[in-house]
Amino acid sequence: MKIIYLVCATGIATSTMLRVKIEDFLEQKGIEAELHQYRVAEMFPDRITADVIVATTQIPPEVEEQFKVISGLPLLTGIGEDQVFEELEKVLKE
Repeated sequence: MKIIYLVCATGIATSTMLRVKIEDFLEQKGIEAELHQYRVAEMFPDRITADVIVATTQIPPEVEEQFKVISGLPLLTGIGEDQVFEELEKVLKE
């Protein structure tokens, strides 16, 4: 099963909004995945087990170099949401 990290500044507010939208998307597509919420301060490359990170904040460069990171901001604004879901689906089906 694929693992998705949902990352925001505090690991509470916007990552919860991402979780709701992504859970709905995954259910519609019949895709199973584990979702975990984190604050950006917890993003250390040696502790990450995610297949993909969806973030609403800047991710440390050393994490971006090693892991697939998708901007979650379109899921908050609604602008560009479809592209985020397409990219997420592609990663999850690899």
